[in-house]
Amino acid sequence: MAVLAINGGKKAVTKKPKTSGLFQQMMEEQVSLIVELVRKREISFSPVVKELEEKFAAYIGTKYALTTNNGTSTLHSAFFSVIKNPGDEVITSVHTWHLGVTPIICAGGVPVFCDIEPLTLNIDPKKIEEKISPRTVAICVTHVYGHPCDMDAINSIAKRHNLAVIEDASHSHGCEYKGKKTGSLGNIGCFSLQGSKLMTGGEAGIIVTDNKDYYESWIMLGHYERMETLSAKYNKYKANQDIPFMNLGYKYRIHPFAAAMALVELKYLDERNQLQIKNCSYISSVLEKIEGFKGAYVAPYVTKLGWLNFLIRFDPEYFKGIPRTKIIEALNAEGVEAATGRPGYIPLVRQPLLNERENSPAEVIWYHFLKNHPEYRIEQYPVAEKVLFERIAIPSMRDIEYDEEYLQQILDAFSKISKYKDELN
Repeated sequence: MAVLAINGGKKAVTKKPKTSGLFQQMMEEQVSLIVELVRKREISFSPVVKELEEKFAAYIGTKYALTTNNGTSTLHSAFFSVIKNPGDEVITSVHTWHLGVTPIICAGGVPVFCDIEPLTLNIDPKKIEEKISPRTVAICVTHVYGHPCDMDAINSIAKRHNLAVIEDASHSHGCEYKGKKTGSLGNIGCFSLQGSKLMTGGEAGIIVTDNKDYYESWIMLGHYERMETLSAKYNKYKANQDIPFMNLGYKYRIHPFAAAMALVELKYLDERNQLQIKNCSYISSVLEKIEGFKGAYVAPYVTKLGWLNFLIRFDPEYFKGIPRTKIIEALNAEGVEAATGRPGYIPLVRQPLLNERENSPAEVIWYHFLKNHPEYRIEQYPVAEKVLFERIAIPSMRDIEYDEEYLQQILDAFSKISKYKDELN
């Protein structure tokens, strides 16, 4: 007699989750603030932008914060400030979003990839040093899915070799490493405020630093309206009676509506992250007792966490012969909203654009990269290649009220699949 829902049995998850009232309250505040901006005709420039920058810098713990139109422009700004010569190299993770890497090339640099740690899925510090060359200028790390990287180890390597450290903290708003916020742990912190992130402005970004020269170089790159605030180094670019001020031609200004949304999100960020981690921690703790599955790994150095993607680990050996796609199909039948696509990033070295040496669609723009980039081979990144097939993504329940009965039903679905796995053959 069938037990699993995929074969006609009863679903494990029958209860509907309750949306957090905190989320509804936040949305109302955002609507009110945006309506106020419309009424004041603050639709291109507004004091709300400066307010967000000041409050975010104070929250992260840095001297400077600059808002932008998206997270990609924060990364372009970061690489613009550290890449000084065509062909300068930036060491980064092979397991990240491609828009975290293509700005290196657009700034005239060359990405050099590292494999990842099997549990955190972050760049492996033990692999970094062997990638350093005389052309290396920076290490760029991504706190993947919200889990902070091992920053003490990374900063130690950077200090020995006089390299800048850039954090792509787009997944980790409010997350902490040994009590310090991600984004404040290196020289530059880059945050996306895109709609799916832990803190959002719909479509926006924000970049932070303690380095005034970096900060002013970002203004030079993409914020012509702020040029007159810059120091003596940039005097020749300032406006005078005959010549208007001139930046490098990019326009990375945030929209005031996005700033208003993000300002409200910042107000509730810690509270929402705490609700999510309460839900996810309960699931992870019980999953440890279910054969064939494990909860998301959390390293001992993590002091605060918020999951952008909540990835369950499963043991292919235990489910020998049963494809991952079949397990996901069974979970969905039980009422668990497991993602049917890839659970995370595909290793970037699989991207054709990074392996073309001529006749590339971007050949004119990426001239130096196409001449100088190393040969990327997938066999150099065995961990990144392997973990893709050992993870299942389920909702991170960030705006769901904590309800043990509902969470237990999700765990019952995993337990059923573990116990009756033979029904999937």
